[in-house]
Amino acid sequence: MASLPKSIRSLERATASEISASSRHFELHKSNLDLVEFINSRMKHPVRPVNQNAVSAFSELNESLRQRSGLAACGSWFPLVALSRDLTTTNSAAVTAPGVSKSVGNGLLPSSAVFGGGATVLSGLSGSIFALPYVDASFDASGAWHEPGESASTFSPSFQNADLVPKSISVEIIISRHLLRDSTADLDALLRSELSNRLGAAIDQAAINGDGDTQPLGLLNRPDLDVLELGSNGLALAYTHLTDIEYRASARAGVSMSAPAWVTSPKLVKKMRNTARNTSASIFEGAEILGYPVRPSISVPDTLSKGTSAGVCSAMIFGDLAEIFIGFWGPAAVDLLVDSYTLAHQQKVRLVARCEVGIAARRIGAFCAVKDALTG
Repeated sequence: MASLPKSIRSLERATASEISASSRHFELHKSNLDLVEFINSRMKHPVRPVNQNAVSAFSELNESLRQRSGLAACGSWFPLVALSRDLTTTNSAAVTAPGVSKSVGNGLLPSSAVFGGGATVLSGLSGSIFALPYVDASFDASGAWHEPGESASTFSPSFQNADLVPKSISVEIIISRHLLRDSTADLDALLRSELSNRLGAAIDQAAINGDGDTQPLGLLNRPDLDVLELGSNGLALAYTHLTDIEYRASARAGVSMSAPAWVTSPKLVKKMRNTARNTSASIFEGAEILGYPVRPSISVPDTLSKGTSAGVCSAMIFGDLAEIFIGFWGPAAVDLLVDSYTLAHQQKVRLVARCEVGIAARRIGAFCAVKDALTG
């Protein structure tokens, strides 16, 4: 049964507040919030003296996130904003400014097309399901005007729910004791970058092409997604197809799109850059198509089939990425665990980062896609 949620608006405010607080804490204590020192402090046999300042800094950060989310970590909470800090040129104001912003998650996992494109991030969720209510796109208010003395029209909008269901993401990094002992300051940045990139890739995979089993159901596998058919055996993408895709999504969403963008594969990006629109231009130049940003992602498939075109078709999505909700059960953070036992015989240590995340597109009508663009 779905939990009785706070309003989405209030959750967005709480999430923005949490991310802002985590960002401030990290800035104040970043000299001690070093992942190498954290790993060393959690090992049964540390490779060097334990840095007690680091232990205190991580403990304070963990406790702050536990109190805000109400959920205790198995290891220690480490916020996403700290994973990506100093790894991107994103203005820190984007994640520290008060209030609600659809871009609150933009700087959390910069390698993710979905996060970076403006997906809506919620944290502090609980229960087995979190319901996202919305009004069905078929609701028509065109009869709201009437002559004096006439009865007002009665409307019965259809309310629907899109459900966020928590699924587990785990990222594992193996590090040698030798590397930990002789590491320079660069290792901390490398570890944070690796965790950030892997988490971003996992979230993109689920949001775009998730199987609906161990992963959330991705956009491309939604049976109610509007798909523009290019041809019985697929077809090379043309400029008119792009305008058709944009029209079909925007006609349903109207002017209410908060984060409109294209999401496609690097392979289709290359194909479009080499496809002529006219004698002087290709159908994709620069970083935008029809004025909307393009977010390449390796999670968009390039091996789809259509008719006799086997394994040579690519997908492309256009829509309002703010309608993709990414919900964290617990804070917008990873639970870091250090295992110095399993691979001890190899003189190696496991760093495991895990989190419980639900992903769903609330209004599927805000998207349109193709699945048969020939790139082979």
